[in-house]
Amino acid sequence: MSAADIAKRLKRAERLTAVQEQMRRAAEWQLAQTRRDADAVEADRAALLAAVGSSAHGHLFLEASNRRLRGLAARATELERIAASQTAEVREQGLALKRAELNAERIETLLDRERERVEAIERLDGLVQRRDASLP
Repeated sequence: MSAADIAKRLKRAERLTAVQEQMRRAAEWQLAQTRRDADAVEADRAALLAAVGSSAHGHLFLEASNRRLRGLAARATELERIAASQTAEVREQGLALKRAELNAERIETLLDRERERVEAIERLDGLVQRRDASLP
């Protein structure tokens, strides 16, 4: 395999690494948004409970408050499930990124070795040519 072929492989590996990095960042952003949504649900739940507890007429709105609290609890449960799934996705994307980086490093090492090999061959050829030129 020539140095040019290895250089092409390295470029592809670097592009793949960049894509994996973008995918990991996107997964992290989605997880962060889900966590913000979960925090908002918890804030809504706390505000609703505070409003019902502080109101003298809270008992009149108890059924509506109960329905709203059940809806918030269902949403919180769904967000927890989504966050767990997204956490796993972030981990998988991180591992894929590491694999892509390691692959790029291996190819880069291979390219360096190939270049060194070519340089060594060229030096040897130069030595042989000088020796042949000095012979009668």
